[in-house]
Amino acid sequence: MIVKERKVPLSILKLQALARRTHPDHPKFQLIKENLAKSLAGYKGEAAIDYPLSPLPEKNYLILHDMRLQNKQHYFQMDTLLLSQSYLLILEVKNMSGTLPFDNKFKQLIRTLDGKQESYPYPLVQIQQHEDH
Repeated sequence: MIVKERKVPLSILKLQALARRTHPDHPKFQLIKENLAKSLAGYKGEAAIDYPLSPLPEKNYLILHDMRLQNKQHYFQMDTLLLSQSYLLILEVKNMSGTLPFDNKFKQLIRTLDGKQESYPYPLVQIQQHEDH
């Protein structure tokens, strides 16, 4: 049973409004469009997890999307938290294209796309931090 529905993040709604109101010749227009595209890709990736979770029996599982919790004075966010009587499963969803090797030595994710490499935070560290919280 989905206890907490996923909603379009406020940051996406703000970027969409800003993109609509910004003239295409404005120097920041392309940056706004790129940030919006990245944010939408992330949101669509998170939403894509709904289908594989849909066959789970509602009486046995609780699904909470976009969980923002507080641990002492710090807040943290989880994409999806799946609860059953025997375990908690934290799902951190990434929606990225290209080749995505995990660099265990340096704890980073390297994306290679069109011959260009970019490093990203290591998702396994993020999950470990969620577990610690």
